[in-house]
Amino acid sequence: MEGIERTKTKATGGITARERERLAAHSDLWIKRAMRTDPIEPDKIIPAIEGLYKAAGLKRPHVVIVPSPLVMAFAYGAAAAVWYCQKTSAATRAATNAATRAATDDATDDATYDATYAATDDATRAATYAATYAATDDATRAASAACFDMAGDLGIRSAKKWPSAYQGGNMWAGYDCYLTAFRDVIGLELESHDAYYCWEQAAIHGGFRVMHDEFCMVCDFPEILLKDDQNRPHCETGPSHRWRDGWSLYHWHGVRVPENWIKNRANLDPVEVLKADNVEQRAAGMAIVGWPKAAKVLNRKIIDGDPDTDMGALVELTMPGLPEPGRFLMAQCPRNGTICEGVPHISDIDNLPIDTVIAAQAWRVGDPQSEYQHPEVRT
Repeated sequence: MEGIERTKTKATGGITARERERLAAHSDLWIKRAMRTDPIEPDKIIPAIEGLYKAAGLKRPHVVIVPSPLVMAFAYGAAAAVWYCQKTSAATRAATNAATRAATDDATDDATYDATYAATDDATRAATYAATYAATDDATRAASAACFDMAGDLGIRSAKKWPSAYQGGNMWAGYDCYLTAFRDVIGLELESHDAYYCWEQAAIHGGFRVMHDEFCMVCDFPEILLKDDQNRPHCETGPSHRWRDGWSLYHWHGVRVPENWIKNRANLDPVEVLKADNVEQRAAGMAIVGWPKAAKVLNRKIIDGDPDTDMGALVELTMPGLPEPGRFLMAQCPRNGTICEGVPHISDIDNLPIDTVIAAQAWRVGDPQSEYQHPEVRT
């Protein structure tokens, strides 16, 4: 192709049709690695981590394999409190820069970089991000209280820092897919690839990791990792994620939900769902319960309705424990499924009563009722 140049040390001018085809298969390989669920292999991950430290000019660390992100957050919080978090970020930066920064920077031009990045990192990240990154926030919250018991406020601060200090391992598949594509698809043969080798092996053979001058913690892979057809973490009958120590996460089409909402689905009380603070969680909960059941239990009164399920209905639901019925907009959302969002009786946008579906939809998106036009296709 005109303008495209390839040598063993230089790639310029974009990518060819054949390279683009091979990049799709290359992305699939790294997606598979990101979704890995077989047990970690110490004889492979430990040499990779030791090689990372060596490439960064750091001494050989103590490598500790932990069974789940929860244990990692807890252990890091406790250990970092002892070490006062003095060297963790420095070790992380050193290992990252030494292994990856020089791997492609000088050998490619912007056209080749952009095209390759779009065909690898973007594609891989879209297929894996939601399912693989779900663990960090939950692990941080769960570990903070335990770390407080051991090390007070310092323990909490340390536990909360682990997501900013960690490296993703196989969870950063998009980045590694992109870097390796220049070697395996584009055909570059660079000396800097030697330094990258151990990073790549750590990405293949290990999960999350946190790096300190004295130690490195590496997380095992989950034994269960399930997603829906849009690559969102999801399971209707059990955990979407489970690690071998039993720590689990539950998701409904990408929305984190309490364990009992899935495990006790047949007996889930709609009142409990509607008390959830998060709008997306309420929508997921109502989809789990099912609106026919919810309407029967909650004594629904329809204030206004529309034949278009996308527009929905404005209803009042009588819920135990509340002094008066709550008013809700119930509709079908292409992205979130059935939604149930609370609306006030009077709009705080134009001070008009909300007693129609149009008025509720206008309030939901922040429009005055006089200006609202319902879109034909909602996204």
